Amino acid sequence: MKKTALTLVSLLVFSTAFAQQPPAAAKPAAKPAAAAGAAGGQMELYLEAMDGQGWQWFFLADTVRRRLDGSGLKVYPLVTKNADGAFSARRGETELAESYRLAVLVKSYPGKLLNYLNARSLSPSADGWRDAALFAGVNPDELEKRAASEGAAALADANKRSSAAGAAETALFLGGKRYAGSQRLLPLYDAVNASLPAARRAPPPAGYVAKPKAPPPGFWVVLSSGLAANDALVGVFDRYFEGIKPVTLDHASAERAARFPALEFVPSYVLAATPEAKTRLDAEIRAGLFKENGGYLVYEDRQRAGLYAGRPEKKNTLEIFVMSQCPFGVLAENAVLDAEKNKLLPEGLKVEIHYIGDAKKDEAGAWTFSSLHGQPEWEENARQIFINAKFPDKFNAYLLERNKAVTSPDWQSAAKTAGIDPEAVTAGFGEAKDLLAANFAATGALGITTSPSFMVDGRRFMVGLGELTKTAGFEKLPPPGQPAAGCAK
Repeated sequence: MKKTALTLVSLLVFSTAFAQQPPAAAKPAAKPAAAAGAAGGQMELYLEAMDGQGWQWFFLADTVRRRLDGSGLKVYPLVTKNADGAFSARRGETELAESYRLAVLVKSYPGKLLNYLNARSLSPSADGWRDAALFAGVNPDELEKRAASEGAAALADANKRSSAAGAAETALFLGGKRYAGSQRLLPLYDAVNASLPAARRAPPPAGYVAKPKAPPPGFWVVLSSGLAANDALVGVFDRYFEGIKPVTLDHASAERAARFPALEFVPSYVLAATPEAKTRLDAEIRAGLFKENGGYLVYEDRQRAGLYAGRPEKKNTLEIFVMSQCPFGVLAENAVLDAEKNKLLPEGLKVEIHYIGDAKKDEAGAWTFSSLHGQPEWEENARQIFINAKFPDKFNAYLLERNKAVTSPDWQSAAKTAGIDPEAVTAGFGEAKDLLAANFAATGALGITTSPSFMVDGRRFMVGLGELTKTAGFEKLPPPGQPAAGCAK
C-alpha cells in the first residue's frame, strides 16, 4: 500500500526483498575459510536472507570475488536464536524458510551457493528459490526435503558461526575482521586486493595515477535518549560522499545547542552545506528532503521513531495520524479503540485522530483536496473530523462501525448505528472541509506522511502500530500482523 515517493532512502537503499543483478559465471569453490583467510582475500558475509542492504553487500563482494582470483567469498544465513531455542528471522516466516535453505546449501552444496544467490536475486517471488536451485544445479525437491529434515541442524551451525563472529545483523568480514569501509565497489575492491599476497594482487591499469579526492563535508547525527542512528541511512550518505563519517551528538548537549540551535526533530542527519554537497544533493534539496538552515542541510529521519524536541508536551495524549481508507490506519484505529474499551491503555489517556493529505484553495477561494486513496477518502476524513467535533461522544461508535467497510459509499448506515443524523453531517460539510484543511495543514507542518503514525505526549513520534506497542503504556495493544506496513503520500 505504500505509494512510490522520492525519499533519500529509496534513492539508493534496496527496499525489496531481493535486489537484481545478472548471475555470475561459475567459479571454483573458495578454499576453506582458515586456509583462504591465512592467504588473505577471504570475505565472509552474514546475510539476513531478505535484507536489501545485505544483498547489496553480496553483490559488491561477489563482484570483487570474480575480479580477484586470489579472493574468496562465503555466505552464511543470519537468524536470531530465541530464549526457547527456536530460530526466528526479522522479516518473518518467509525469511526464516529461505534461511533454512541457505543453511543447507552452505553445508551440503557449498560450491553451488553463490550461483544460487545470484539466481535468487533475479527470482524474488515466494517460490523463486526453485528456479534459483535449478540454475545452480540443485534439485529443488531435494533441497526442500533437506531443508525440512536437516535445516535446523544446518542453521544451528550457521548461528554458532555468526555468534562467534559477533554478527547480530548483516555484516561483511574480510580476513576474519569486520569490514568497516564504504559500501562501494572500489573501496571494497582495494581493501580485498591489499589483503592478498603481493604476488597475487591485481595491478592498476598501466599509467594510471590516482587523483586526490576532495574531503567529504562535515556530517553530524543528532540523537536523543532511546534513539539509535540508522546505519543503512548513514550508508546512503556514504554513497554520496565516499568516506564520510558522522559525529554523533545528543540533542540535550551544549555542543548541539551551540551548533544547531534551531533543530526541532531527532534523529536528524546534518551536512555542512558546502557548494559540492548542495550540487550533489540538488535534486533532493529541490524535492524538499533537506531543510537548509544556518549553513547546514538537515534530513529528519521519520522512518521509525523520533522526538519532536521543539514541540510542546501534551501529557497523557496519544495522537494518531491516518488516512481514513488506509487499511493499516484502520487496523491501528481499531486496535487503539479496542484497547481503550478494555482498559488496556494508560488511565485518563486522551486519544486524538489527525488526517494526512493536502488542501489548497482554487482561484475562486474554494478548497480543493487530495488524498492518497482519492476523493472518497478525503470526503470520509472530512465527515470523521466533523463528527468528532460536533458529536464527540458518538465518534468512537461511528468510527468502529464505519471501519467495518470504510470504502463503502454507505457511510449513512454507520452514522445511524452510532446515533448520528446523516443529514446533520451533510448539512455541515462546508464546515467539515474547513476543519479538514486546518487538520491537513497541521499534519503537513509536522512532516508526517505515513499512515498510521503516532505521537505520544506531544513529542515522542513513531511509525506503525508495531513501534507503538514498544512504548511504555501501550504494550498491551494487540500486536499488528504487519508492524512496519503503512500508506505514504
